[in-house]
Amino acid sequence: SSGINAEYGEFVNEVLKNDLKYVLEQRDSVYEEISEYTKLQTYIDRVHPIKKRPIKSKVNIGCEYFMQAEVKNTDYIFVDVGLGLHVQCTFEEATRVVKKKIDQLTVKAEKMTDKSCDIKSRIKLIVQALAELQGLDKEQRNPQIDIFN
Repeated sequence: SSGINAEYGEFVNEVLKNDLKYVLEQRDSVYEEISEYTKLQTYIDRVHPIKKRPIKSKVNIGCEYFMQAEVKNTDYIFVDVGLGLHVQCTFEEATRVVKKKIDQLTVKAEKMTDKSCDIKSRIKLIVQALAELQGLDKEQRNPQIDIFN
């Protein structure tokens, strides 16, 4: 019985906990992507009403490093639509693309949350079953004598 307990314990630690960690990391990256699209929507909302040209702006060039940029034509904006593709859009089109992308990513994050809950419940179920089995093993080794009967 202790061999079975060890196998299930190893399964929980080696497989299920790693699966849970992977799903949570993936979900976190989806949340980061949602955050980036939300920032883009905020930028669109701020820049679109500005009619003067050119516009000076700070641009994140990666790793939160910013650089001063001058935008000469503010009629269009390039939006990452996935798979490394960037599409030139008007601000109205960009707003629709960003909204659809946020909605799509939110559904993906919810599915990952459901999957993580499923993995957590499997871990809990196995751990409880192992605890019960270990409790039964102890009772079999040390039988209880009912002195009141």
